[in-house]
Amino acid sequence: MRRFVFTICLIIIGVIFLQAQKRVSEELYISINQSKQFVSIRSKDAVNNPVLLFLHGGPGASATVLFQKINKELQNDFTVVCWDQRGAGNSFSKKMDKSKLTVPQMIDDAHMLIEYLSSRFNKEKIYLIGHSWGARLGMYLVRMYPERIAGYIGVGQEVDAFEGELQSWQYAFEQAKKSNNKKAIADLEEMGQPQNGNYLTMYKTGFWGTVKQKEWLLKLGGERYGRTNYNDWIGKMLTGYNFNIFQLVKWSKASATTAGTMFHDSAFNTFNLRKDIAIVKVPVHFVSGAADYNTPWPLVKQYAELLTAPSKSFTLFDKSGHSPLFEQPQEFNNLVRDKFLTK
Repeated sequence: MRRFVFTICLIIIGVIFLQAQKRVSEELYISINQSKQFVSIRSKDAVNNPVLLFLHGGPGASATVLFQKINKELQNDFTVVCWDQRGAGNSFSKKMDKSKLTVPQMIDDAHMLIEYLSSRFNKEKIYLIGHSWGARLGMYLVRMYPERIAGYIGVGQEVDAFEGELQSWQYAFEQAKKSNNKKAIADLEEMGQPQNGNYLTMYKTGFWGTVKQKEWLLKLGGERYGRTNYNDWIGKMLTGYNFNIFQLVKWSKASATTAGTMFHDSAFNTFNLRKDIAIVKVPVHFVSGAADYNTPWPLVKQYAELLTAPSKSFTLFDKSGHSPLFEQPQEFNNLVRDKFLTK
C-alpha cells in the first residue's frame, strides 16, 4: 500500500513538474543586431502552443502591457511574444544610435527575433499580428521571409502613405465642418491637404503637422469608436505588470523620439503596398474598425481585394476605430483563433 501511495505521489509530482515546464511567463532583454531589446513571453503551454509575435505600432509606441493584459486569453492557445522594438518602451535608451532607427533596420531586427523564437521553441514557422506601423512591418516580413511565417493578421493596416494621409485629412475636415468646430476647421485649412503625405505649411516639419492632424482626428471621431482620448488605456497600462508612472514617462519619450526620427527616413514616408507588395505566399487577414480614419478602412478593404495570397480576408469591426484588438478584444481574440487555429 505504501509503495502504491509513493508511486502515485511521484506521478503527481511529475505531472506538476511537466506543467511547470510548459508554462512561460518572463520578461527579458535579447541582443538583436548589437542592440539590447525587451521581449515579453507568456504561454500556458510553450511546448505545444504555436508562437504568436505581436508587432506594435508607432513607430516607438510599445503596446506590450496592453496586449498582454487586454488580450491575455490568447496565452491559452499561443506562446504570445510582445516585443518592444528598437527605440520603443523598455528598449529605449538615451544613448541609442538614432541613425539605426530606419525601416530596413527594423525589418532586420524583426527577422533576427523570429529566428530566435523559432529556434528556442522549436517551431519552423510562427504567426504574426501587426498593428498600424507594425502592420506595415508585418507585411514586409511576410514578403521577405514567407518560409518563417505561418499566417499574418494586419490590424489598422497601413497601405499607402500618400493616399492614406489624404483620406485621413479629408475625413477630419468633413467632420470639423459637420460639427462646426471652428478651431479644427482653421487648423486643418491652415495646414492644407497633405502633399505627398506631408503637411508643409503649418509647422516647421511635416512630422508635427501629422501629429496635429491626428490630434484633431481623435477629437473628431476618426481614431476611436465613441471616445476622444486614451485615458482608459493609460489607466490599463498603469495597472499592468511591472509598469508605473516612471515607465509611462519613458514610454512617451520613446514614442516621440523614435517616431520623430523615423519620419525623416525616406523609406518610412514613400510606401504604397498596393504596388510594393501585390503578391504574397502566406495567408493574410486584415482587421479594421469602422471608425478608423487614421489608416482609413476603405483603403485597407481595397488592398485586401487586390492582394494575391494563398488565403485572405477583410473584417470590419463595427464598434472599433484604429485599434480593434483593444476596443473589441473578445471579438478580436476569437478571430485570431479562427484564422490561425482552424484548419
